[in-house]
Amino acid sequence: MNKRIFAAAGCRSSRVALKGFFPVFAGSLAEDPALRVRLTGALPSGITAIFRVLLATIAGSSARDPAATNMQLPSFPLAEERVDQSPTMLGRVGRHRRTLPPMHTPRIDSPGHRYARPPSLRLRRKEGNRVFLKVFFLLFAGLLLCAHTAMAQKVFVDSLTSAYRQNHQDTTLVQLYAEKAEKIYLTSDPDSGMYCVNQGLQISQRIHYKHGELKMLTLKAIYLNRRGGLVESIKITFGVIPQAIATSDNRVLTQDYNNLGLCYQVLKNYHKSIDYYLLFIRVAERNHYADYQVTAYNNIARVYFDIGNIDSASYYNNKAYATAIGTNNVKNIAYLIRNFGTVAVAKGDYKKAIDYFRKSIIVLHVKTNHYLLSEDNRKLADAYLHLKQTDSALYFAKGAYDEGKLDKDPEMIMKAADMLASIYSSTGDYKNAWLYQQEKIVNGDSLFSREKSLQVQNLTFNEDQRRQKEMEVRNAEEARMRFYLLLGVLGVFVLIAAILLFANSQRKKANKILQQRNEQIETQHKALEKSLSDLKTTQKQLIQSEKMASLGELTAGIAHEIQNPLNFVNNFSEVSAELTQELKAELQNGNTEDAIAIAGDLEQNLQKITHHGRRADAIVKGMLQHSQVGSGSKEPTNINALADECMRLSYHGLRAKDKTFNAELVTHLDQSLPKVNVIPQDMVRVMLNLFNNAFYAVNQKLKMSDEAYKPEVALTTSSGDGQIVIKVKDNGVGIPDNIKEKIMQPFFTTKPTGEGTGLGLSLTYDMVVKGHGGSINVNTKEGHYTEFTITLPLI
Repeated sequence: MNKRIFAAAGCRSSRVALKGFFPVFAGSLAEDPALRVRLTGALPSGITAIFRVLLATIAGSSARDPAATNMQLPSFPLAEERVDQSPTMLGRVGRHRRTLPPMHTPRIDSPGHRYARPPSLRLRRKEGNRVFLKVFFLLFAGLLLCAHTAMAQKVFVDSLTSAYRQNHQDTTLVQLYAEKAEKIYLTSDPDSGMYCVNQGLQISQRIHYKHGELKMLTLKAIYLNRRGGLVESIKITFGVIPQAIATSDNRVLTQDYNNLGLCYQVLKNYHKSIDYYLLFIRVAERNHYADYQVTAYNNIARVYFDIGNIDSASYYNNKAYATAIGTNNVKNIAYLIRNFGTVAVAKGDYKKAIDYFRKSIIVLHVKTNHYLLSEDNRKLADAYLHLKQTDSALYFAKGAYDEGKLDKDPEMIMKAADMLASIYSSTGDYKNAWLYQQEKIVNGDSLFSREKSLQVQNLTFNEDQRRQKEMEVRNAEEARMRFYLLLGVLGVFVLIAAILLFANSQRKKANKILQQRNEQIETQHKALEKSLSDLKTTQKQLIQSEKMASLGELTAGIAHEIQNPLNFVNNFSEVSAELTQELKAELQNGNTEDAIAIAGDLEQNLQKITHHGRRADAIVKGMLQHSQVGSGSKEPTNINALADECMRLSYHGLRAKDKTFNAELVTHLDQSLPKVNVIPQDMVRVMLNLFNNAFYAVNQKLKMSDEAYKPEVALTTSSGDGQIVIKVKDNGVGIPDNIKEKIMQPFFTTKPTGEGTGLGLSLTYDMVVKGHGGSINVNTKEGHYTEFTITLPLI
C-alpha cells in the first residue's frame, strides 16, 4: 500500500518516495481543515498533542518548500510530474519513471546571496538529516492514526469479547459476530466476514433472537452483493424489509434500503436505485442517524454520477460532506473526497481530479478497504488516460485490478479489467488486452447473465406485486376505516341532533316556566314598588312625626324662653303707660324739663319693648322653621348663634319636664368664625338632636350617680383648612363599643320604648353628610363621655 502511495507521488525509490510524499501530505495537513479534523479527531488526547507538534513542524517545512507551499485546497495540487518515455522504465506495470522537481535551494549566483561558493558537504548532510527527521515523524504520525483507528475498532470488539466471557450470553456473541462482520471484515476479509455472518445467523435463529437474525440476514445480503450474488442479495433483502418494518428495527431497515439501492445501481436500474436511496435517506433523517445520512447522500451522488447528472451529484456530495463535518462522522470522508475528484473529471480538470483521488487514499479510514482503493486507483488511471500518460494509467489500473481481486467484488474486477484491456490494446499489447477482456466477460457474466437478469426481474416483479398487494390491503383498510369513521361521524351527528331536539324541547319548557316566573316577578316587582312608595311615605311621616315630637319636647323650653321677653314687654308697656300720664301732666303744668326727662325714659322703655319683641319673634320663627316639611335653600348663617340658641332651647326644654335637673353649659365659640352657607332649619334639627341626646345622657348618669357628679355639656366651634368644626361633648353615660357602629342606623335607639324613635341621629347623619357634604364622627368612652364632631366645608 505504501509503495502505491509513493508511486502516486511520482517516485523511483524509497528515498525519493519519502521526498515526494512529504509535500503531498504536508500540503494536505497545512491547508485542508477536513483532513486535520479527520487526523486529530481520530487520535486520543495524548497522541493529538504530539500530532499537533508534527503539524507545526510540517507547516514550517511547507513555508520553505515551494512544492509544499503550492498545496492549496480544494484543488489540492501536487508537484508537476514528468514522464520519461525512455527505454529504461521502472515499475511492475511497465517502464515508467516519474520525478518531482528538486527541493528549492537558493542559487549561489543570485544577488545578495551570502555565500560566494557552493554549500559545503556538511551543510548538505545537515539538510538531508533534517528532511529525513521530518519525513520520519510524518510517517510516524500516519502510523499512529492508522493504529488508533484499528485500535478503536479492536477495543470495541475486545469489550464485546470480554462481556461474552463474563455473561456467556448468546445475544452478546451475536453482537460480537455482527460487529466483526460489519466493521472489520467487510472491506478487508470477505471470507472471514461471511463466516461471522453465518455463525451469528445460526445462533440468532436457534435462540429466536429476532433483531440478531434480521441484522445477520442484512449483513449476509450485503456480503452477497459485494461478491456479485445480486439475485440472492435482493431476495434476502426483500424478505427482511417487512420484518424490520414490523419490529421497528430502523437501523436494519436503513441498511436494507441502502443494499437494494446498491444492487440496482450495479444492475444499472438507476430509477429503482434512486427510489431505494431516497427511502434510505428518509429513514436515516427521521431517526437522526448521522452516519447513515452521510452514506445515503454519498450513494445517491454516485448514482447521479453514473447517469451523468453532475449538478445533482455535486449537490448530494456537498450535503454529505457538510453532514460529515458537522456531526464529526468523518470515518468515510475518503469516499466524499473521491466524489470531488469525479466532479473534477466531469469538468475536465484532470490534474485537480488526480489530487482529490490521491487525497482520498491518504485519508482512507482503513487501509484494507480494497473496494475504495480499487475505485481510487481506477479513477486515477482514467484521469491519467485523459492526460495521455499511459504508463501511469496502466500502473493505477493494475492497482485497481489487484484491489478488486482482494475485495472479491466482480464489479470492481470487471471495471478494472475493462480499463486494462483498453490500455493494452492502445499500446499494441493484444495478448494482455485479450486476457483482461476475457476477465471482464467472466465477471460481467457473473453480474449480468441473462439468467440472473431474469431472476432479478422476477424478484423485482414479485416485490412490486407484494408491495402492490400491501398497498391494496392498506388502501382497503384505510377505506374501511374511513367508512367506519364516516359511520361514527354520522352517529355523532345523529346523537347531536337528538340532543339538540331534546334540548330544544327542554328549552321551550324552560322558557314557558321562565315566562310564568317573569310574570310573577313582574307582579311582585309592582307590589314591591307600591310597598316602597308606601314605605317612603311612611318614612316621611315618621320623620315629620320625629320633628313634631322634638318640637313638642321643646315646647316647654320655648315657652320658658318666650316668657321672659313677653314679661319684659308687658312690664315696660305698663311703665311706659304711667310715664305717658306723667308726661301729659308735666306738659300741662308747663314743666318742660321734666317732660323731656320723662320722654327720654319713655324712649328707653320703647327700645326695650322692641328688643324683647324681636327676641320673641326670633323664637317663633325658629320654631316654625323646625316644623317645616321640606328643606330650604342654603344661606349664610352664623353657626355660633345658631348652635348656642339650640343648646339653650334644648336645656330649657328638659328643665321644663324635670324642674330638679340642672347642668353646666360650657361654650368655646370661635368669634372669628365666618358665616357658612347652610340650610338653617336643617342645622337647627342637627344641633337640637345632638344637644337633646347630650342632656339626656347626663340626666341618666345624674340619676345613677351621687351628689359629687356635676352634669356638663360643652359646645366648641373652630375653623381651619377650609372647613368649620362643631363639637358637642357631654360627660354622661357614654356609648358601648358594641353598638357604636349602629347609632347612625335608622330606627336604632338605646332609649326605652316610647322615649325615642331611632331617627334622630340617622336624620342628623343624612343632613350633615348628604345635605351639606360634611362629616360626623363620634368619640366615646362608656361611663365617661361622648363627643360628636361635625365638619362642614366653608365653600
